[in-house]
Amino acid sequence: MWSEISYDVQQTHKETLRNSVLNSALPISLLGGQPVREVIQKGHYTSLSVCACEDDHARVRRGDQEALEDVISRELSPGSEGRRLVLYGGVGMGKTTAVEKVIWDWTTGARLQHYALLMRVPVWELAALGGKAESLQSMLGCIHTHISTETLAVALQRPQSLLLVLDGLERLQNLLCAPLSSSTLICDVQQEASGSVLLCSLLHGSLLPEASMLITSREPVESLRCFEVVGFSQTQRRTFFQQFFDDRGQAERLFHQCEQALGAYEQCFRPAFCWTLCNVFKTQFENKNTPPETLTHLLSIVTHMLLQKQKMQAEQSRALVSSLGKLTNSVCSYSDVTSCGLLRFLHSPMLSAFLCISGDVTHPDTTFSFLSPVMHEFLLATSFYLDQSVQEISDERSDLYYTFLAGLSDSIQRKPIEDSVGKFDDSRISTFSQWLMGNVSRVLPDGDATKHFRVFQLLQHARNSSLVKESISKSRWRLVGYSSMQEPDCAVLSYVVSCVGEMEHMNLYRAELTHEQIERLIPALRLSKSIGLSQSRLSLTAITNLSTALAEGRTIKLDLSYSTLEKESVQTLCRALTRSTLESLNLCGCSLTTADCEALAQMLSGGSQLRVLNLCGNNLEDQGLIHLSSALENCRLQEINLDLCSLTAASMPALSSALNSGFSELRKLNLSRNAVMDDGMELISQVLQKGRLNTLNVSSCELTGSCCSSLAAALQSEDCRLTELDLSVNDLDQSGAMQICEALMTPKCSLEILEMSRCELTEEVFRALGSILMSGGSKLVRLSVGLNDVGDTAAKHIWEALRHKHCTLQHLDLEMLSLTDACVEELCESVAASSTLSTLILKNNRLTDSSVPRLVKLMLDRPLMTELNLQYNDFSEDVFELMDTCQNIVY
Repeated sequence: MWSEISYDVQQTHKETLRNSVLNSALPISLLGGQPVREVIQKGHYTSLSVCACEDDHARVRRGDQEALEDVISRELSPGSEGRRLVLYGGVGMGKTTAVEKVIWDWTTGARLQHYALLMRVPVWELAALGGKAESLQSMLGCIHTHISTETLAVALQRPQSLLLVLDGLERLQNLLCAPLSSSTLICDVQQEASGSVLLCSLLHGSLLPEASMLITSREPVESLRCFEVVGFSQTQRRTFFQQFFDDRGQAERLFHQCEQALGAYEQCFRPAFCWTLCNVFKTQFENKNTPPETLTHLLSIVTHMLLQKQKMQAEQSRALVSSLGKLTNSVCSYSDVTSCGLLRFLHSPMLSAFLCISGDVTHPDTTFSFLSPVMHEFLLATSFYLDQSVQEISDERSDLYYTFLAGLSDSIQRKPIEDSVGKFDDSRISTFSQWLMGNVSRVLPDGDATKHFRVFQLLQHARNSSLVKESISKSRWRLVGYSSMQEPDCAVLSYVVSCVGEMEHMNLYRAELTHEQIERLIPALRLSKSIGLSQSRLSLTAITNLSTALAEGRTIKLDLSYSTLEKESVQTLCRALTRSTLESLNLCGCSLTTADCEALAQMLSGGSQLRVLNLCGNNLEDQGLIHLSSALENCRLQEINLDLCSLTAASMPALSSALNSGFSELRKLNLSRNAVMDDGMELISQVLQKGRLNTLNVSSCELTGSCCSSLAAALQSEDCRLTELDLSVNDLDQSGAMQICEALMTPKCSLEILEMSRCELTEEVFRALGSILMSGGSKLVRLSVGLNDVGDTAAKHIWEALRHKHCTLQHLDLEMLSLTDACVEELCESVAASSTLSTLILKNNRLTDSSVPRLVKLMLDRPLMTELNLQYNDFSEDVFELMDTCQNIVY
């Protein structure tokens, strides 16, 4: 192929293409845009990001981003003959500039040199053909006149060395939509055909199947290899700013200001928008004016600049803006434009400042499209405030439309455009405020966090703290999980909470917050009474920012349970807690170490306000508890959960000593699922004798009946204040349990809640428990004795007790006692006779269908019973409908 085309022809062709790039006036955007020649000649071209798309029908974006140049080099590499590559994306995404850069790189030898010729396919000519017929060869000859007919014919006979460029395929959308059969397609470059046939033949590969093609469009093209142009990444934006501004320091400052501009961040991925943004910032900076802080303010300034450039009168400007705001579609026909009152502006250069005009402005086939989709939405919103014929706020517009409605309700943001078009109607501003308040009232009670953030964004754009307070106060704000926030969401939530003044609960369950996100959240965190970060992933920098918020705020409860924390996170947190108002901290399942316990101890004894500390599920080991015990004598802690912390009896002396000191305020202790054993329990019993604890959980602590004598003695002591005791899952056997029962019979015993599930209890123990409940001296209101295989016979003692006037039980758990239908009648009579019982647990027993009617009748006749739990019994589906007649039965 190379030998068929002379070096001179190639060089001439490259020079011609270079000149076409340098003479290109594109892109046209708000405030004029930067011509392609300047972008390329000054080395200002900034790479774009693209995403591969899969699934020919749905065009699902794969998600990983690549540089456009890398994709082109890979997809159009040697050996990829016949590849048709589509780059698609919306207006202002930089597709045309990117293609011009590809052409320039080919002409300068920098890229794609394995193609002998790169040729533009004239999109405009294809569109203009209509029903006329022309061959592809003659069309290419007309646009590339510097290539002789013979040379072009030779090149087209060897298409594997051709790269064809079709830029702006959206202009041919009507041709693509034309129904064509495969028999209609052509394969000869000299055969004349209509524009639709030529286009479809090229795309479907019947015409020049071995030629490579680079295509741009606003939409993906079915059956072709498509990549979505997603614009600038943050790094690419920074590069763009550095190239736009000569002073790198100024570029960096303005870049950060732009990133912080409300609403602008979400649009900065568009290169055309970035250019407009930079221009405004530069102008404001040069004129020593405050740069725009919001997207609305930015567009207000841009509109003012465009109108002032033409020196239009206020009345004329108002008419133009109002009329443009009536164009509901981004691409409009001649009749659309004229019917909206723009007829008198058709020949004015002012119209082309907002619209791209394709054709003669007076021709009926001319199309008009907005240079910027963002400006289109801005003008739609502006027309609501200018045009009294717009009666209501549309419910079918984009999010941007509502954003601009909110922004324009603020006098500061709308001032620049008011300077050009006159004052907005105050009644319209009031109408919008009422609409927004109604929207907030509808959305906040809903559980959709995405909708929450949408109304929060509108409130933030309105910049009216009084409106925020009134809107939130009149709404039932459902505090759903906000874990999937992006950085702008964090900022908007902080704004709303700051206006309101407080937040009851910040639910960030399963969040993965970056340093930047949690930094934006600090104002909201400071004002949150409770913060939930359970099962989250937090970096050390995120913890540092969280600590700052805790030290400066009013949070009293923090839940970090089962979260992934980096090394030194707990130490960082503890340093802040000595200055915070935090009263409850949950670090359950956070993989804490002995070093963390040392930091916690220093925090507890260093002035912390902490009352509740949950360390469940951490491998603290004895040394960790010894560290903590050293602080218990000198802190305000009232409750500590040490469940499943790998503790043994070896750390019990330190704990017992701290609690016996007389200075400890601890009242609730959970040691469950640790190897406390009998020796450790005897030390804890000494603590109970001195009245130090109200609640003790030692379930599954490898206890036996040997420790029950010291425990029973403690329960009977005059100073004991224990009201709740959990001894479940310990082999107390009959002798040990009977000692506990003897203690319960004494008037001094203060126990109200006793749990002895799976403690190897016998019928004799149940008999003793029945006697206790009838004695008149018992204070028990909750009793759990499930998972003891004693059957109906032992349960009879409990039924008898329930009928007695002295029994005060409110909750009774008899799970897995091997109860049968034989006991049901007596059970029901006893429950019916009880004046206090409200909850009965009969899970995992041997009850069958025959007992269900009697149990249902009991619950229907006894409103005092709030729950009867019958789960996992031997019921068939035949009785489910009957049990459904009573909502308080759980089965």
